[in-house]
Amino acid sequence: MYTAVVIILMVGVALGAPTAPSPCCAPDQWEGIIGQTMGYNQEGKAGVRKGYLTMSYDYTDRLLEVFTHLNDSGSGMEVNSNVIQNYKSHKQYVIEGQKCTMTDLPGEMQQQCIPKNATFQTSLYYGAGSSTLMANSFTFPRTGMTVDVSVTQDGCIPIGESIYGNINNYAFFEVLGFINVTTGIKDPSVFNIPSSCPHVEPQHPSHQFDGLLKYVSDKYRK
Repeated sequence: MYTAVVIILMVGVALGAPTAPSPCCAPDQWEGIIGQTMGYNQEGKAGVRKGYLTMSYDYTDRLLEVFTHLNDSGSGMEVNSNVIQNYKSHKQYVIEGQKCTMTDLPGEMQQQCIPKNATFQTSLYYGAGSSTLMANSFTFPRTGMTVDVSVTQDGCIPIGESIYGNINNYAFFEVLGFINVTTGIKDPSVFNIPSSCPHVEPQHPSHQFDGLLKYVSDKYRK
């Protein structure tokens, strides 16, 4: 998602709204960088996971491409991987260096929408004076966690998100910041399997961050 990325999530100024906005859906095609910081504690073992992702999301053609760079202080692991998901062929490819791993991709691609059961929190803006960006904030539950998200009023573009909870004795608090977001897909070849891969191994990767990658693919699941 470069040696360091600093995501500064500025506190928006709350505005009174006469009627609560309805949950919305992100554009069907968009690209951007997602900065991530997460603190966690798993049965007394604490750590911090920091990094970034670059994402190309194409709901129109049912494609998703994510490059991930993450450092985990708890395990000492560094991850640099590229994931391509094709929901038409129902295949997922994980590319790490020259190794390509293929696995089946069950189900259908979910449109990135704030769920209908989300609660509107407030309208707010980022910036000051004439350089302001209007946004809406929502919160909604997931199994074992709570999600707070801010999106632009115009276009439902994600700005910031926090996720916190406790799942199977894994307590965590995660913050995501979205920057350099553009609509459309500039270069559709990002969804191509790299020719540098000598072969594709038909097995599921033993990959510590599969949960995150799945989360990225359906984070606004209805």
